[in-house]
Parts: sequence; C-alpha cells; structure tokens
Amino acid sequence: MPGIAIALFFGLGLVLSLVGYIWGLVQAFGQETLWGVLYLLVPCAAFVFYVKNWHNQKIRKTFLIQCAGLLMFVLGGITTSVFYGADIAKNSQSGVNVELKNNEQSPSSFPSDFNTSPSPTQESSPGSESSPQDSPAPGQKDDFKKMMQLGNSYYEKGDYQTALINFNRALQVRPGDADAVKAVDNAKKAIAQAKAK
Repeated sequence: MPGIAIALFFGLGLVLSLVGYIWGLVQAFGQETLWGVLYLLVPCAAFVFYVKNWHNQKIRKTFLIQCAGLLMFVLGGITTSVFYGADIAKNSQSGVNVELKNNEQSPSSFPSDFNTSPSPTQESSPGSESSPQDSPAPGQKDDFKKMMQLGNSYYEKGDYQTALINFNRALQVRPGDADAVKAVDNAKKAIAQAKAK
C-alpha cells in the first residue's frame, strides 16, 4: 500500500511540475518572445521571470503550482527513503555478496564458458578426498546430465564451440568427471581441426 501512495506522490508531483512549467512557458511567450526563449533555454531565466512579474496573479499561481509539484516530488523521495531505505541498503549490500557467490558457483557463468583450461575449482588436489559437502546436490546431477546431453547434441551437429560451453558447464557441476574431461578435450580438438581447414 505504501508503494501506491509513493507512486501517487511522484506522479502527481511530476504532473504538477510539468503543467506549471508549460503554463509558465506560455505566459512568458505571451509577455514577450524574448522572455519565452529565455524561459525555455536559460536555466535561471524562469526564476527571474517570476520575480520580475510577481505582481501578476496568474504568473504567481503558475510558480506556486510548480513549487507544489516539486514539493510533492521531494515528499515522494523522502517517503521512499523512510519506507524502503533500509531494505534498499540491505539488498544492495547482499546483492554484491550474492553476485560474487554466483560467479564462483554458477554452472552457467558466461566468462567460464569459454575457458579452454580447467579452472581452479575443476582441478582437484591429489591428496584431497571429497567430503559430504562436496557431493553434488540432486538438482546438480540433473544439470550435469543435461549439460552433457546438450554438449553431445551440439557436437553431433558440428557446433563444437557450443558443445565446449556445455561440457565446461558440466565440469563446473561435477569437477574432474572423466567423461566431461574427455568431452572437453574432444571438443577442443574438433575446434582446432575446424580452424585448420
């Protein structure tokens, strides 16, 4: 519900400001063409126009309408920061952390798709044993199969670059898998042969 009120403040403030500006522009051109051009092109000329013609009640109303619109626009901003400021700050901070985690773990991160050498997460040290935490989740097993199937499908079609991307993604899901490593090597060889022709 606060979102609707905030949107109304912003929208109504914007409309009032624009109506006041256009009405003031028409009045400036009505007063004199030079005032209209200055009002339109020179930033502070509108303010000078209002001060100089303050005695005219129509021009005064125009200025007050613009001020009311600006005030509503500012109130909308203040209301947004009061209602959503803490959430925006928390989301912007957590967004950086989530983004960094996703870049390290995501099987579909773009820069790693074109890697031709195994990444540090793909290489396993000789003395390390897999712990229960390192075993892939059920969803990751499905991802591995899908990536391998996609890679094989593209490989059979002769699209070796896309096949390599999918094989690398499969390796990210299941690092060191013999079938995936062999598939990556075959795709690299096929790409090299295609380039040599």
